[in-house]
Amino acid sequence: MTTAQRDFVPYWRTDLGEAEIEMVASSMRGGCLSQGKVTKRFEAEIAKLFGVPHAVCTVNGSAALFMAVSALGIGPGDEIILPNRTFVATAHAVMLAGAGVRLVDTHKDDTIVDETLIEARITPKTKAIFAVHLNGNNANMRVINDIARRHGLKVIEDAAQAFYSRNADGFLGAQSDLGCFSLGVTKFITTGQGGVVITKDRALYERLLLFRNHGVSSTFVAEYKTFGFNLKFNDILASVGLVQLQKLEDKKKAHFACYNYFRQALAGMEDFIQILPVDEKAGNVPLWVEVLVAERDDTVARLAAENIQVRPFLPDLDRSPHLGPQGCDFPNSRKFSAHGIFLPSGPDIPRSALERTAWALKAIRPKIKQRLPVERS
Repeated sequence: MTTAQRDFVPYWRTDLGEAEIEMVASSMRGGCLSQGKVTKRFEAEIAKLFGVPHAVCTVNGSAALFMAVSALGIGPGDEIILPNRTFVATAHAVMLAGAGVRLVDTHKDDTIVDETLIEARITPKTKAIFAVHLNGNNANMRVINDIARRHGLKVIEDAAQAFYSRNADGFLGAQSDLGCFSLGVTKFITTGQGGVVITKDRALYERLLLFRNHGVSSTFVAEYKTFGFNLKFNDILASVGLVQLQKLEDKKKAHFACYNYFRQALAGMEDFIQILPVDEKAGNVPLWVEVLVAERDDTVARLAAENIQVRPFLPDLDRSPHLGPQGCDFPNSRKFSAHGIFLPSGPDIPRSALERTAWALKAIRPKIKQRLPVERS
């Protein structure tokens, strides 16, 4: 069998079924295609899940981040602290509000912000901290919230990659002033595109509603009270989301099955490939299978030759000139940006795809000259 004849292995696979299709059809028969009663029901179910009184759906996770920043009244002359390792949407949400970013390095052994470095980055301009939970792994919310309280700052959780993930204090996203989620295709639950902001604060909730709808409470009210934009959700996507919420435990099991398969199949290869840990006991749920590999570009190319798609980690934010100079180094982040990839993952990735990927990696290993450092216990 030639490479071209082998089935393509995507880096992510999630499927929608007949239940989602039927729910969408039902909503369409109801006659409301834009934001309506189905969206309200979806928001109520999300709020109930996370144990908060308020949830606001919007067009995507990036919009959710922007709405959260704007609801706090942050703007020109202000700054927000955020990790150097996060998707650039976190930083762009800050910039869209006219504020500046102050980046913080990660821990040495994971991609999560090093909370012990946050306080040194606070300036008189600092108004908030973005606590980013990556791949279901939690930032240290107790320490971050304590820092925020002592300095009079707000906290926003970017939980785009951590829907249904927990720590000892409960669900991530519900442990701060505002929590943001993505409902994109490669997220724990998906509506194709979509985002959510949750909060316990009634005043922030009302600001979010206004901001989502050009600053008015209703399109039938001809009084523009504040700045906003059209960031409304719609009932078709909400219909998909309602069905997805019924699959949370099944999705969780599927994500762990994928993660644990690679953890076992690739054991003993740590000089070539190292799986980044996920704290299952704490309640963290891996969204993707993240690994570090020696000679990443060569490894990615060799997998592509086998019709296996993997995704390199995105670059460190301090390498983005439009975010402005940071005046410090980020040594821990560099390891992840240089060696990180996402292996084929997702709740509906077939076992055969995982097996093919593991076999290919074992075959590639002898061809790679460089090696990763391995810590011996």
